[in-house]
Amino acid sequence: MGTPSPRAVLALAAALAGLSAPRAACEQPNFIVILADDVGWGDLGANWAETKETPHLDELAAEGTRFVDFHSAASTCSPSRASLLTGRLGARNGVTHNFAITSVGGLPLNETTLAEVLREAGYSTGAIGKWHLGHHGRHHPSFRGFDYYFGIPYSHDMGCTDTPGYNRPPCPPCPRHGAAARATRKDCYTEVALPLFENVTIVQQPVNLSSLAARYAEEAARFIRRASNGGRPFFLYLALAHMHVPLEGSPPPPASARGVYGAALSEMDTLVGRIKRVADSHGKGNTLLWFAGDNGPWAQKCELAGRLGPFVGAWQRQRGGSSAKQTTWEGGHRVPALAYWPGRIPAKRTSRALL
Repeated sequence: MGTPSPRAVLALAAALAGLSAPRAACEQPNFIVILADDVGWGDLGANWAETKETPHLDELAAEGTRFVDFHSAASTCSPSRASLLTGRLGARNGVTHNFAITSVGGLPLNETTLAEVLREAGYSTGAIGKWHLGHHGRHHPSFRGFDYYFGIPYSHDMGCTDTPGYNRPPCPPCPRHGAAARATRKDCYTEVALPLFENVTIVQQPVNLSSLAARYAEEAARFIRRASNGGRPFFLYLALAHMHVPLEGSPPPPASARGVYGAALSEMDTLVGRIKRVADSHGKGNTLLWFAGDNGPWAQKCELAGRLGPFVGAWQRQRGGSSAKQTTWEGGHRVPALAYWPGRIPAKRTSRALL
């Protein structure tokens, strides 16, 4: 399959907005893709009335288009991210399983990423957050089309941190069907110190998870300001740590009855709201902001897993299964998705298109 052209990428944005042609080259739009980790379809109040912790995301949905039948390309982290950045399913791009700390490979080097296409079109490109597509050699994001990278190389449960009291449930966190929980073993990765990268330099190891969300938000805002002030269009890929375990052990906000999970969901919502405000302040109407999840919630984590909404998979749950991450049941890959582009994407629209 050939490399997509920069004009094809802009045409895709135009199609999303319901337009017949892309903007002229002198008016290239900015792109922000915010990818939540292990978020449930029902974790957005706009999707599920029982959820009260997402006022900023609900506002984003009201001011843009909400896609209620949007599916990630896989129900696990690495394959869904590889597909998002290449436009090709795992069977074609070669990424069908998660990469581990010990993995020496990554997203195949002959695959073209969206960042490479947009950089060729004159864009400033940045990746902030979790990568999980290979961390050795030229698999690192700095060699996959991104001018700037700030984040961790894989999931933040894949290593020890310096955050005392951080909510790290046992592995697995609770007995299933009366079986005793396993003892913590190497598959919980606690013997590895988790690094935080800025470009190719480790700036903190082990990473302090308590401050990671705030650092992501600040780096994302700084990247937007820097690119905007430099007069170049930008592509920002913001891959959040939320809502993957471990979750911050902070007290829940007053409006939340969901404990630790509700507090973390509220924190994520606030972060997304901040990025939206920063983007709007640098030219409202110039930026397409896309919010989605990489896959469904991690049901094994019990009270630390997200809401599935109506996609609970009653049939398989009666037989000991679940409808969530790592499954091909709907809750594993149907994820929330929002598109916001003032003046281009209609507000208060719900799309039931299968995407």
